[in-house]
Amino acid sequence: MGTSSPAFRSTVVYIITVTAIITSLIFIWAWRDSNLLLPEPHEYLPDPSESLDFVMRAPSHSLQCSSDTFNVGSWVRKPLYLENDSPQALEKAKGYFCNWNFPHKCYRRKEGNEFNRSISIANYAWEPSACSLIQVDKRKLTDHLADHPLLMVGDSITQLQFETLACTLGQDMTGVRTDTNLTGGNTKAWAGQRVHNRVADQPGAVTLAYLRSDYLVRLDDYKLMEPFDDEGFMIGKGSNFAWIHALPKFEYIVINTGPHWHQDLKWGPNKSDEELIAAFTKGMRVVFDYLKTNLASHQRLWVRSTPYGHAKCSQYKKPSTDATVPKKNEGEYQWDLLEKFDLVWKVGTIDKKKPQAYFSLTIELD
Repeated sequence: MGTSSPAFRSTVVYIITVTAIITSLIFIWAWRDSNLLLPEPHEYLPDPSESLDFVMRAPSHSLQCSSDTFNVGSWVRKPLYLENDSPQALEKAKGYFCNWNFPHKCYRRKEGNEFNRSISIANYAWEPSACSLIQVDKRKLTDHLADHPLLMVGDSITQLQFETLACTLGQDMTGVRTDTNLTGGNTKAWAGQRVHNRVADQPGAVTLAYLRSDYLVRLDDYKLMEPFDDEGFMIGKGSNFAWIHALPKFEYIVINTGPHWHQDLKWGPNKSDEELIAAFTKGMRVVFDYLKTNLASHQRLWVRSTPYGHAKCSQYKKPSTDATVPKKNEGEYQWDLLEKFDLVWKVGTIDKKKPQAYFSLTIELD
C-alpha cells in the first residue's frame, strides 16, 4: 500500500499507538534541558529512559519518531482474529479494558452496520517508515501516571482520545472514589475521570482526566473562564467548560481546539475563512499567554493537532488517501482549515526560554 495521508485514522486502529505516543511525549519532557521545542535528530541528549521504568525498548535518538517523521509511512493490513463476533472479543483482541460506559463506544453501537465497519477498519495499522516508536509496558506506564496525572482538555476528538487511552491503560484503573473537584464545584459541568487502583482511596486522587472545552476560551470575549462563568456564545452543539482552575492538579496536560470553530458573522461581516482564522488566532493568544505565565516548572503541556473525522464516528471501512473537502454546509466541520489551525498552535507554543510546551502532530485519533 502506498503512502497515505495521516488524516484518516480510526480510534480502534490506534489503541496501541496512542500509548507509544504518550510515552514519546513523556520522553520529551525528560529532555527538560533542551532549548528547542522538539529535539533535532543530530542533537546529543542524555538518555531519559534510566528514570522511566515503563520503557521496554527505546530506539536511538536519531530513529525516534518526531511530529514530522511519524506521519511518513503507510497503512498496513494486519487482520484481527476474534474469538467471536462481539464487541467484547474486539476489545480482547486489541487489548482494551473498557469496563465502563462512555459516549464514543462506536464499535458497540447497534445502528447500521457499525460493528462490522469497526472490525474492517481495525484490520489496518499505520506504520511509520522513517522512524521507530518507543515500546512501553502499559501497566507500568499507568502506574507512572498514578503519581504524575494526565489531564486532557478540548473538543469531542480529545474526548475520544481520552476514552481510547483510558481503555488502553484500563487494566489497573477504575472510577474515581473521592471528590476530585475537577469542575470547581459547578454541578452543571462534568469531567471524565479514571484513577489507578493503587491510589483510588487517597483523597482527591485522579490518574487520567478529561474536561470538555470546545473553544478553550469564551467566544463572546475570549475569556479563560472560571467554573461558574456562563459558557456564552456557542457554534453548534457541544460544551465549553472552564478548565484552567484544574491545571495545578496535573503534571501532564494535553489541550486542543479547532473543529468547532466555524465561519460566522460574529467574526466579521463577510463570514469568511480569513475572519475565522483571525478570531481563532486572537483566542489562542489568550491561551498561550496564560499558560506561559502560569505553568509550574514541573508541568508539561502538549498541544494536540486535529485529524479529519465524522460527527457520527468514523465512516471508513479502510484507509482513504483522498481528503473530502467540506462544502461549508451548516453544522459541517471545516476540515480544510485544520492545517491553518495547527499552524497557529505550532507558532504559538514555541518558547525557547521556557520549553515546557510541545506541539504534537502525532496524536491523531478519530
